[in-house]
Amino acid sequence: MPTSEPGTAFRRRLMAALLLVLAPAVQAAEEMLEFEIDGQARRVLLYVPDTSSAEPRTLMVVFHGRGDDDRAFANAVRLHQDWPDAIVAYPRGEKRADSPMRGWQYRVGEQGDRDLKLTDRLLEEMAKRYGTRPEKTHVAGFSNGGHFTLLLLAERTEAFATFTVIGSVQPDFASDATPKPVLYLFGRGEDPRHKQDWAGTVQALARHNRTKGPLTNFMGCCQLQSPAPGGAAFVFGTYGAGHIWPSQGNEWLMEFTRQEWPPVVH
Repeated sequence: MPTSEPGTAFRRRLMAALLLVLAPAVQAAEEMLEFEIDGQARRVLLYVPDTSSAEPRTLMVVFHGRGDDDRAFANAVRLHQDWPDAIVAYPRGEKRADSPMRGWQYRVGEQGDRDLKLTDRLLEEMAKRYGTRPEKTHVAGFSNGGHFTLLLLAERTEAFATFTVIGSVQPDFASDATPKPVLYLFGRGEDPRHKQDWAGTVQALARHNRTKGPLTNFMGCCQLQSPAPGGAAFVFGTYGAGHIWPSQGNEWLMEFTRQEWPPVVH
């Protein structure tokens, strides 16, 4: 006979759903880190989960574009809201000697390597405070911040597990550093003059990561090219916008960094 009384399995599912709804959501507490590096005041806007974790937290470091700053960029990107169980750090660039706008160094030796030093100091502080580890530390950058991310790919390879570059071109990129998984995104609405440089940057990163073979669809936005021995995965694609952070950028970034990419085999 049918009965209106819920069965045991249904009650369990209902209870699990209620617990999920009633469970306190992870919130990100805001902090402002301040450093003095070579006599210059530097700062990093930080969002840290307000719950404890038995495992080391994921650390995501995100560098803004030229002319922007930490808070405005954080408010626009909102990665800390979409990824509240990760520590998200937004460093602030400082004015360059050749420009009144805030930004990041492009090459080794520029600006006294002030931004490489800031990155080193930040990672040291994160490991000390929160026990973060390189294998769960990721970096992304937009525009000028993307150029700096490419510099980190060459100069701080072992400090990060993955590298994401958005809205930047550097077709002359070359490095002897160990390949690491790279996500490279570029807007289809960017200045057409940069189209050739974008293609050249794809080729340069493919060479660096020693990728070969057929391309496969990845994340609905991109192409994945698998590595040859001694290489690392390379994911690249375009999005339907101009020189802005893509509307699905956080989703793609999070999915990319959560992949279990195989270690480089020499």
